[in-house]
Amino acid sequence: MSMHIIIDATTTQDQMAYAGPGRYTRNIILSLVKEYPNTKYSILLFENKESTLDTEISKYPNAEIIRIGEYKDNDYKNDITYLTQILPIIKKIKQKDSIYFCPYFWRNFPSYSMPVVLFIHDMNLPMFNMYSQQSPIHNLIRKIQYWMTLNKAMKCKYLVTNSQNTKTEFLQYYPKYSSEKISVSYIGVEIEEKETSLENILPKDWKEKKYLIYFGAGFSRTKNSKGALLSYASFLKTLDKEQAPYFVIAGGKFEDKTKPEIKELYDIIEKNNIQDKVIFTGFYEDKDKYPLLHNSFAFIHLSLAEGFGIAPIEAMRSKTLTILHRSPVYLELFSEVSVMVDGNNPELVGCVIKDIYMNEDKYKELVEKAYTLSQQYTWEKSAEITHGVFEKI
Repeated sequence: MSMHIIIDATTTQDQMAYAGPGRYTRNIILSLVKEYPNTKYSILLFENKESTLDTEISKYPNAEIIRIGEYKDNDYKNDITYLTQILPIIKKIKQKDSIYFCPYFWRNFPSYSMPVVLFIHDMNLPMFNMYSQQSPIHNLIRKIQYWMTLNKAMKCKYLVTNSQNTKTEFLQYYPKYSSEKISVSYIGVEIEEKETSLENILPKDWKEKKYLIYFGAGFSRTKNSKGALLSYASFLKTLDKEQAPYFVIAGGKFEDKTKPEIKELYDIIEKNNIQDKVIFTGFYEDKDKYPLLHNSFAFIHLSLAEGFGIAPIEAMRSKTLTILHRSPVYLELFSEVSVMVDGNNPELVGCVIKDIYMNEDKYKELVEKAYTLSQQYTWEKSAEITHGVFEKI
């Protein structure tokens, strides 16, 4: 079937590029253009700004890059950017049978003027009244923008969510939207199972002492990075500190101490006098993701709410045991292949970490079971569901 799909890919350029929305946008686009060569894609990108699509998208003749002008951050001025830069281009390139695919709704979308398929990552912001952590005024402004934009979802032809839980939560806020027009498409796993050297990232004695790892692309309150750190600190109290394993926190965003949430982590580290035990990797290359996960004795993610959870499934693909908070989506997806805990109880989680550290063999079967499950999550399958939605329109 020949179709024309316009896709907003700006999250592959802005501050979301390496977070969930940006990674989803990159991988779903590459999978769509590869798996469905007879469909024409117009990919909207800013000028003079690197995109995570850059190295691969040019391989596909059915994908055309459409530039929408000067780069703008993803922030409270999104609507201005949409009205002055994005919408005029959409109107210019739109054909009679075009469909607009929006992988991240904050940039806005033209559901009043053409068929739109909107991807919903989660409903965490309204659930926690957390639209901006900058200030109460910013939070109010962003809250108004959030609902003004998301309300347009009611005019979308179809929605795609990354879990049944996200679909259920969306319908709680929009019960009049037809559930039959919401497709659930689980996210794929993008990790190369290949070892690389970690000598420039981890301490020289990491093989001897081992380490627990936490991957975090964001640092909002819902991510509960504080809970993961406090759980490690509690675990550490039960061991000889000198011989105890490290806690590795991976991700470039954890270096910015100007953010209150990040400063709080450093304050906890200082208060517990564990500066020499907590390792911040900073920004790491994709090739280092697998070895960082694979060589840890466990991966911990105590996020209070997620739409799907990319990091846990990557840990499973890396054959690493996952310790997860009993959030609704983790219970939906990973309860039978992970160690489920109450992420708000650091002392209890600390005991679980110790049991895993002292008895790794006890959990080998769970690790293998999780690895098998992870192989079911592919971007080809995600693309098949998404393209199927286009075909329905």
